[in-house]
Amino acid sequence: MIKIKEGIEKKINFIKSLKLKKNILIGIISGTLVVLILAIVLIYSTNKKVQDLPGIMKAGRLTVLTEGSSLGFQKNNGNVSGFQYELVKAFADSLGVELVISEENDLRNGIEQLKKGEYDLIAMLIPMTTEWKKEVAFTVPIFTSRQVLVQQQKPDSLLYKMVSKHVQLGNDTIYIAGNSPHKKRLEHLSNEIASPIYFEEMKGLNSEQLVRLVSEGKIKYSICDELFALKLKKQYPNLDVSVPLGFTQQEVWLLNPKSKKLKLKLDEFLSDFIGTTAYWNIYRKYF
Repeated sequence: MIKIKEGIEKKINFIKSLKLKKNILIGIISGTLVVLILAIVLIYSTNKKVQDLPGIMKAGRLTVLTEGSSLGFQKNNGNVSGFQYELVKAFADSLGVELVISEENDLRNGIEQLKKGEYDLIAMLIPMTTEWKKEVAFTVPIFTSRQVLVQQQKPDSLLYKMVSKHVQLGNDTIYIAGNSPHKKRLEHLSNEIASPIYFEEMKGLNSEQLVRLVSEGKIKYSICDELFALKLKKQYPNLDVSVPLGFTQQEVWLLNPKSKKLKLKLDEFLSDFIGTTAYWNIYRKYF
């Protein structure tokens, strides 16, 4: 009887051991499959193919990144507007494709996403400089402008407290958007006046929001494209935007260097469209 019991116990233990091994094997296989799936998803997301014009036409949509402002793209009571939006919408319509717009106020983040193929185009007015030339391709110029200091207008008795010369910015702080293209200009200006000009990057904010903060007295100085600054001064009459911080520059949109056919098509469209009645109708609406 004892030997029979021992035999039964051995069989039971053997069966339990098999079940345990089976469960462990299933767990290993399941875990391996999960890891493989995650790896495939990661590889796909980090190596997304950059689309050129044929891919855009086949997909039937143009993916564009712009800033969330009246100059870029904004929604109000279901209505969509914005200078960059209306221009790029006209381009998408000319191709006969759907326009897919996303917002990003940080230019560096936007360029990284453009390089990965997340977007086909960055429709922001970027001063054409050598800073980005190795990473992106430039469109033909949208228009030319320069950067100006944004400060509060003071009454006549306090005019001496306003900046009227670059040298007066020495050892002071100017607030800019995160990774703003204006940062490089401030670094150069600091060297030109041989005195440090500090800048504070406000992550998540754009030029329009910073201009409003200057008007409200929450920050002292900011920097803005002159044409846009003059538009915003109509909304915030207590601002002064009369001090230029740089020379006139061409302002452009950005593309991935691999999108050569898209660049050719977009450059052709912009060259033909800018200066037309349709273009000036859009321009007068926002400037």
